[in-house]
Amino acid sequence: MKPKSTDSTRDPYDELPYCAFPVEWTAPERLALASLLHGGPRLPLERYRVLELGCANGANLLPMSWYRQHAEFTGLDSSARQIALANDSRDKLGLNNLHFVHGDFRSAVDQLEGPYDIIMAHGVFSWVADDARDAMLEMCASLLTSEGLLYLNYNAHPGWTVRGMVRDFLLQQTVGASSLKERAELCREISARVISPLKEHEHAFTKLMANEFTLVINQSPEYIAHEYLSPANRAYWRKEFFDVLQRFGFSFVADADFNSMSNRITESYADLMKLSDLDDSAAGDSADLMCYRQMQSPVLTHSPLTSSPCTLEEFSNLFIVSKLVPVDDKGEHPTFRGPSGEDIEITHHRFSEILKGLQPIWPRGRRIASLFTDVAEVRESLEYMLSQQLIELRCVEPGDFNVSPEPLNELEISLRNISTSPWHRMDAPETATGPD
Repeated sequence: MKPKSTDSTRDPYDELPYCAFPVEWTAPERLALASLLHGGPRLPLERYRVLELGCANGANLLPMSWYRQHAEFTGLDSSARQIALANDSRDKLGLNNLHFVHGDFRSAVDQLEGPYDIIMAHGVFSWVADDARDAMLEMCASLLTSEGLLYLNYNAHPGWTVRGMVRDFLLQQTVGASSLKERAELCREISARVISPLKEHEHAFTKLMANEFTLVINQSPEYIAHEYLSPANRAYWRKEFFDVLQRFGFSFVADADFNSMSNRITESYADLMKLSDLDDSAAGDSADLMCYRQMQSPVLTHSPLTSSPCTLEEFSNLFIVSKLVPVDDKGEHPTFRGPSGEDIEITHHRFSEILKGLQPIWPRGRRIASLFTDVAEVRESLEYMLSQQLIELRCVEPGDFNVSPEPLNELEISLRNISTSPWHRMDAPETATGPD
């Protein structure tokens, strides 16, 4: 039984547009860094072309193209209403390097002027039927340059399983609603009713369920409609995902958020996997199980991938960024406070002096080669600090793009009450930072 709707064929994104936001790790420099550090293709960051599939209202591409006017950007979406919103924002900013196309994966290839150095699809892979997914991958295979990067993300098993059960429950409970928005609002009401009895129990499963229903209560109707009420929303095991991608000639390069907490394999987990003698072909599935990952964001390229490790020269030319704050330099080794409030003792004198110098200029950074006389000696330590999110590394410094953020941020605040920095981060409006 379908929900009562005046037009069952209407695109749900036309009926209730999804309010998209910038996705930090889709920034071209971030994708280029992930590929470089994991032996993948080197992106031509001086000039490149980007295609975003499922671009929605353009919220991800607008700041990307605003600050990176040396590159070209194209967005594709099947919702005419979303494309109209995106075009209106683009015109208000006067962007000549950004274009939006209305169409679907089966019909839009002739409207797109490939090839593209980067193709990205955030929030698409799990949210379309298999035939549309395959059409998208065929499009990507034909439009991506030979050394280009493909960014995808998907809902991951087993972490998404509980959310999937909540979705199934809400689909059944709201089937009689007269519109998509009413149905989404009803999801919040129902979640509020069921959460109280769940919280009375100490069982781990009921706690997980309570957390998921709390998420529903705190989300907007637009988010609920397309995350919980979408006709298609499928989770994949990691091996299953890569089996699909291999059919279309793609190889894994790296995870876009490779050093995030959710993608970090602790030593205890790694040891457990070795002791358990788990199947290497499903090692990613094992890691997803142990880390309770709910979403993955892999970067891929055309097969076959010939790995080319990052050279010392390439590593030396990267920028290092840190906002570690010195809190105590009276002891034998200075102590710094990390982003999460943890205290870190730095035993290397030169390291501590460099970190003290980097913190005041954050979010900008400095080239590694300008700070260390022997980069080979400190490379392993820097890579470890990157893996723990104690520092950032960058291929280029977006703060040097020399584009004022003000017109973009004024528009973003009026539309979504957010502002995006040159580093493709969403900031509170009062803290948006542009070039000096």
